[in-house]
Amino acid sequence: MKRIRRLICSLLAVAMVLTLTLSMGNNLKTVQAASAITGNTTMGSAYNFGTWSSINDTAILYSGEQQSWFRFTVAAGEKIYVRVSSDTAYTGMEVGLRNASGSSLGIPVKNPDNLINTTGLTPCLYVNIDNTTSTNSTYYLVVNRGDYYTGDMYFSLSSSDRIRTGSRTVEMSGTASNAGNSPFSSSGRDSSVISIDLSDSSQFPKNAIVTSITTSSTQSPSQGNVHHMLQPARPSKWYTSTVSSATRGSYNISLSDNINVKQIWKFKYNAMATAKSTMRSVKLNIRYQYDLKDTGYRIFTN
Repeated sequence: MKRIRRLICSLLAVAMVLTLTLSMGNNLKTVQAASAITGNTTMGSAYNFGTWSSINDTAILYSGEQQSWFRFTVAAGEKIYVRVSSDTAYTGMEVGLRNASGSSLGIPVKNPDNLINTTGLTPCLYVNIDNTTSTNSTYYLVVNRGDYYTGDMYFSLSSSDRIRTGSRTVEMSGTASNAGNSPFSSSGRDSSVISIDLSDSSQFPKNAIVTSITTSSTQSPSQGNVHHMLQPARPSKWYTSTVSSATRGSYNISLSDNINVKQIWKFKYNAMATAKSTMRSVKLNIRYQYDLKDTGYRIFTN
């Protein structure tokens, strides 16, 4: 009898677990539907996020509905992306961008052609927005189901600033030699040139732009009245350090100069001393800016 009672209790426990599991599964979509954005099927009924940074929600495009509209603003000069999840079953799903009057901007991204999976879990469609105007601008994001999938479509939306920054130090090989400023010249004497090719370097993201750059080195013997000099291949122009130092250089180079990191860089130094000298262990300390659209929407970590 005890064995029979134990068996009955075990069966009842299993039944309760199964009932609870089925109940949770059936209620999952109900809970999601209750908290999701729905009914925004026209420009007039667009869901208004306010500013783009508030875009972080889920939405449902029910069977029989063709479009889901979202409204938001982007400040002057900002470059952002909006990410929309898209199940692989949603073939033909499109995400497009429109301006405040409803006119299309650019070409919509589409499942499966433009799907990107940065997490290995959920494929997404990314839409880039660059507000190149001098004022805040209103945009509409339109999710279109396409002509293939006819069921309810569940998707999430999020957004992020695309512009990121980084820094790295690289060292040049070789030694720059200076024959000495003799006979003496008030303009000093330039050394030989050493260089480094960063064109194919994996240490920097694609299309990275220099925001600032400094140099450091060791001169032997150490002298006064020394200026480091640096030349990127584009523009092919020598920049002279703004400080006089045998061990460091600082340059009037900023983001506005639009100088790519990944190219050939040349280095030399100018010395006023009449004695010979050499400079080695030359390092470039580079701060840069990059756009996530150039890295597949992944944070650069090399």
